[in-house]
Amino acid sequence: MKIHLITNLFHPDELAGAALYTDLARYLRDRGHDVRVTGTFSYYPAWKRRPEDEGIALRTESFEGIPLRRLRMYVPSRASGLKRLLSDASFLWALIRKATFPGWKPDVVISACPMLSQCAAQRILYLGQGIPRLLIVQDFVVDAALELKMLDLPGLSGLLRRMESWALSSASTLSTISPEMLAKLRRKIAHKDLRLTFIPNWIHQSLSQEIDRQWTRRPPREPNQLLYSGNVGVKQGLPDFVDLFESLQSGWQLRIQGSGAERQRLRDRTAGRPDIVLADVSGESAYVSSLLKATACLITQKPGVSANFLPSKLLPALATGTPVLAICEADSPLGREVSQGGYGAVIHPHNRPAIAETLRHWKNAPQQMVAFSEKARERSRFFRRERILQSYEEELQALHSRCVPLPSLDEGTAGSQAIPS
Repeated sequence: MKIHLITNLFHPDELAGAALYTDLARYLRDRGHDVRVTGTFSYYPAWKRRPEDEGIALRTESFEGIPLRRLRMYVPSRASGLKRLLSDASFLWALIRKATFPGWKPDVVISACPMLSQCAAQRILYLGQGIPRLLIVQDFVVDAALELKMLDLPGLSGLLRRMESWALSSASTLSTISPEMLAKLRRKIAHKDLRLTFIPNWIHQSLSQEIDRQWTRRPPREPNQLLYSGNVGVKQGLPDFVDLFESLQSGWQLRIQGSGAERQRLRDRTAGRPDIVLADVSGESAYVSSLLKATACLITQKPGVSANFLPSKLLPALATGTPVLAICEADSPLGREVSQGGYGAVIHPHNRPAIAETLRHWKNAPQQMVAFSEKARERSRFFRRERILQSYEEELQALHSRCVPLPSLDEGTAGSQAIPS
């Protein structure tokens, strides 16, 4: 197949979808498909272009044999709601004008949300040519932005929701990454000819290989060490947790390895606090080492918006057998996943006594932490790269050949594997 992948995040970006979509492109290439990628210049998670990319509107290059078009997108120095909307609009304009490869027509197109621009672009680029499109919903970005009041202008919410519905309903297949998000997608989209399916994220190849390399010689876990590693944006609500954590005086140390829109606020709030360490995003080897040393992995979500996404940082924690402290709403995708998996604790962000009690209990319960670790490793097998990327390939083949739709991963044996509680 000839496959056109449209993604704002791609190598050498780090975190979130960057590693996943780079890995997806590699997998499809290795399977013998003609894959081409349109994206932007590296900017994530620092929200800053690299110096060598400044002033360039278009660059055509090759990434490991995969043709790649990089288009200039407005990247704000501070990612506020309105500026993110302008960034999205600039990417949409660039995609409409220059996303396609001259003299080459794809059999299928893949794009992804959270950037609404690339969801809208997939509807416009090959208009009238009958090319089927797979759209992956990683994040309900419009709902999150409006619920966080990042975009609070009269009339804007209705316009954004209509644009989201217009973009999503135009796809041939919509896929999303958790059963809860699939249920929400079904409520949003009532289109009898549109296939909706659940295919989870996966542990990408290089990270999986690094975990395997370090696992056999892993050190003992350091006591009372809580690790947060990943994006530090508004929807994570990490600065609020930092204030709560400091007030607990729990005897734990919190290490934050991250970058993003809230990093400066975190720097201000953690200055001079000996029990909180703020570090940069690390490479994969150091990241895996940090997870293997940590007592537990911290994942935070701001209340009110956690129904809109499932953090990708969960999967490396599972693969390294690191217990999870999920500070989120119990009925969110993250809350349900951790509760059902039985490899950690789920606590509402406002429940200070429960957070304090959990940290106190975990200090004196080494056998329970070992049990959490074993369940995390067991659950990680569900997110194996080969199984999930094969599902994506099969979806694309079904689109291309107009086959009878395949069963979703939440139907039948693959998606109904129960994890003991």
